[in-house]
Order: sequence, then structure tokens, then C-alpha cells
Amino acid sequence: MKNDSKPNFGVLLPTREAVISGRSDPSVLFRLAERAEVLGFHSVWVGDSLTARPRIDALTTLAAVGARTRRVRLGTAIFLAALRHPILLAYQLGSLDWMTGGRIDLGVGYGRPKEPTQEHEFEILGLAPGARMKMSEELVHVMRRLWRENDVSHAGTFTNFEHVTLEPKPVQPGGVPIWLASNNVEPGLKRVGRLGDGWLNNIKSPDVYRECWEKVRGYAADAGRAPNAIHPAIYFTLAAGGKDAIVEGQTFLAQYYNRSYEAVANAMLCVTGSWDEVIDWMEKYMQAGARTVVLRFAARDQLAYLEACAEALVEARVC
Repeated sequence: MKNDSKPNFGVLLPTREAVISGRSDPSVLFRLAERAEVLGFHSVWVGDSLTARPRIDALTTLAAVGARTRRVRLGTAIFLAALRHPILLAYQLGSLDWMTGGRIDLGVGYGRPKEPTQEHEFEILGLAPGARMKMSEELVHVMRRLWRENDVSHAGTFTNFEHVTLEPKPVQPGGVPIWLASNNVEPGLKRVGRLGDGWLNNIKSPDVYRECWEKVRGYAADAGRAPNAIHPAIYFTLAAGGKDAIVEGQTFLAQYYNRSYEAVANAMLCVTGSWDEVIDWMEKYMQAGARTVVLRFAARDQLAYLEACAEALVEARVC
């Protein structure tokens, strides 16, 4: 997996499952991250939610995992940045990037519109759910200035401050890379083109993925940016193996989202089948432009799935 000419594979750490299971055992997360690094995976990722889908805090998890690893990149897929104050978040991410030797990627998302539990997360913090997109855009601008400049003042729609200098700055030149989430939604794709260092999504069709990636590149060029400056990725939920593994994965996702598997698969990219079939689907996205595949295992035994996945990827010669 160290060949830079091939796509990168990342692994989502199950911070939500840690809460669902009721087990107070962080070693499960640590072992998964450590083993992913040993097996040659490029990155580990964590999700984010305050109350809608409770889980272990994203940045706390990355700090702990960062102390136990040396090479893998550490990312959020995705992080509800608008729930945080931009000065405080910039400070936390700058410190985290410094502590991990410049390994942080911030994947920013926005929550699903008109989803009551997700809108509630904003409301309990005194924030307007309908403004979350504009809040996120302003936050990106503010954080980048705080990472790149000293004595920053800002008069915006959502944040106003004067004479702020943050230290430590991130290790990575220009600050922590910010990846923006968007499926096949025109305003979101334009936002990625204008602002994103990377692009995260769970688009269900490789053909639609290709079309959206071309749009992102076009919007980047319209904004005076180099299209190649944006790193395209795919968030890939999978249940692979024999019939029992597929049934377990479908049950896992139904319980996770508290709805039928069919409803889950209709709303997001979920791929089930033999390892050969699942990897064939991955390759379609790679051919459509994806350079990073964030793997989310729909399984109880995440470590066993990680081992099986690594073996399958090596056998398929895609890593």
C-alpha cells in the first residue's frame, strides 16, 4: 500500500459502536488503529456526533490514537465543524497536528437537512440548523487565517474578533487540510471546488461519482484553483465474505441506523458480496477518480474484518 501511484486505503474506527456495545474498553479502537498501521493502511478515520448518534469524541480519539501510531494519517469522516467555535477548533486542531507530527486531515460535513435528531444538536447549542452551511464556510476561512497569520481580526456573519494569534500553528504548511463532504448536490460540489483540499462523499454510483468529480474540477478552475489540488475520496461501507458475513453486515447497519437495511442502502453507499465483488466495486470508484477509499466495516469483529480486508486487497493487487 506504499505505492503512491495507487489509491490510498483508510479505515474508519468504530467510535459509535463503542457506545452502542456499552463496553468501556478503548483498547479495541487502539488495536484496530495500530494493526491498520502495521498492515500498511494509509489512514484511520473517525465520525462525529454530539447527541444524534452518541460516540466517543472525535478529536479526543485521534489524540489517543496519534500517541499510539507513528505513520498513519488521522482524519475525520465527517466532523460537524459548525457545532464548534472556530477559534477554539483552530486551536485544538493546531495542537493536535503539532502533537502528531502533521498527520491530521479534517473532513467537514453538515448533517442531513430536516433530520430532527441532527438539527437538535445545533439547537441545544443555541445555533440555527438552517445556517450550518454558511457557518461552516465562514469557519473554514477563519481557521485557515488563524493557522497562516498572526494578529488576525475578523468581522463576519457568525464570528467577530480582533487581534488573535494562535500557537502552536499546525505542522503542515498552510494548516490542516480541510476535506469537504458533498454528494451529488450542486451547491455542495461548488463549495468543494472553491474551498476543499479534499472531497468526501458516499455517492452510490461510480458513474455519478465520475460526473461529480468532473464538476468539482470545473468549479475549482472557475475559482482560479488548480483542480489537482483537491484530493477525491469515497466513503465506502461494506460487508464482505460469505452469506453469514453479508447477513451480519446488513443486520449491523439496520440496528445502527434503526431502520431497515433496504432504507439504509437506499440512502448511502453500501456494498455487500464476496471480497472479489466488493473490491470490483472499489475499483470502479478508483477508475472514476477516487484516490482515497475510506473503508467502513459493517461487522461486529472489526479486527477480523481488517485482517481479511488487507489480505483481499493484496490478493487483488489494488494496494
